Order: sequence, then structure tokens, then C-alpha cells
Amino acid sequence: MTRNVRILIVDDHKMVREGIRSMLEFQESKFKFFINEASDGEEGVEVAGQSQFDLIIMDYQLPGIDGADAARLILEKNPDAKILALSNYNEYMYIDRMIKTGVKGFVLKNVSPEELIKAIDTILNGSNYFSNDIAIKLLNFNNIGPDSRIRLHNSRGKIYNDLSTREVEVLKLVGEAKSNDEIAEMLSISKRTVETHKQNLLRKIGVKNTTELIKFAVEMSQ
Repeated sequence: MTRNVRILIVDDHKMVREGIRSMLEFQESKFKFFINEASDGEEGVEVAGQSQFDLIIMDYQLPGIDGADAARLILEKNPDAKILALSNYNEYMYIDRMIKTGVKGFVLKNVSPEELIKAIDTILNGSNYFSNDIAIKLLNFNNIGPDSRIRLHNSRGKIYNDLSTREVEVLKLVGEAKSNDEIAEMLSISKRTVETHKQNLLRKIGVKNTTELIKFAVEMSQ
């Protein structure tokens, strides 16, 4: 028996939204999907508040308010909302922020149609779903010694609540040993803006110089 499922896709790239729509509409499954779209976090929150959806597929990196903040706002209004996080990245910093909002799963954008359907099925049936890459990242983190895990968890929670989406992006690239010029080009911002973000990161994270910032960024991505 076919089950009707209402989906909201929140992603700022039209090609990604169309790709997900195609995967869901043309993949054989027990579901018949009715799909709405939103192009940024604010629109996602607005649309989610206007209609009832069985599942919301939420990109992490969004203009304006990011996926974590959008998910939090949606869940504040509707604690029963089911959200599947979507990202190009499997760094712990992204996973951690989304999970803390209460999302029900996390998959990467290279997910296959079969796995996406499986994730949706799993979440609709009341369980959480994490793709293999995400599960491994979480497992590796959970294998840290208990004292270190508590310390890292607390520090991450405090730090990432204070960082903007752009600062998280800069921090990730710093951890990849990218120069200011490279970061500016990759994020389409000025070198001076990169330097400002790095100064803010030094202050918020509580490290003294770029070397310590790089070390911190590398540790956070492991």
C-alpha cells in the first residue's frame, strides 16, 4: 500500500532541490511524495510554520540563518517536526550543531536514492538515521576517553553556539591550512574580511595565534 508523504526541502541551491525532488519522485518505493521547497533558512521556517510536513530535509549551510538555527526555530514551534539534516561536509562541528537542535538524522549530499528513501523510512518509523560516514565520525568521537569526551563536548557546545556560519566555514578552511588569500577566494569575500573573522575566532575560541587556531580547527574536525 502506497503511503502519502509530505516533504519540505530547504536548500539554497535550486539544482540540489531539483535533484532531491527527482530522486524521491522517480525512485520506486512505498511512498508517494508531495514536495514543497524553500531556498533559505528563513523561508524554511516560514513554510514549515504554515503547513504540516511529515519530514523536512534541511541543508546545514544556508544564507541568513543556517540550518541548525532554522531547525531549532522550527522545533521550538513544533517539537514533533521530523528533520533530516543534509550537508556536503562530515566534520564533527557541523554534525554536532545539527544533532543538538534535535534533528532525527544526518546524511551527506552524495547520498544515493536508495539510502535517502531508507533514511526517510527509518525516521518516519520513529528512529534516527545517520549515513555511514556520519556514524563513523560519531563513533570515533564517542571512543575518546570519558573525561576528555565530557571536556570536548562542553567546549564544543559553548564555542559553536557562539560562532556564525561564516566563522565555522573560515575555521574549517583554517584547519585545512588554507591561506587568507585562498580562504577569501573560496568564500568570495575580501582578504580583510577573512582577517576579521580570524580575529573573532581567536577571541571566541580563546587561543593566542593562528598556529593555535589551526591546531584547534584540526582537532575539531577529527
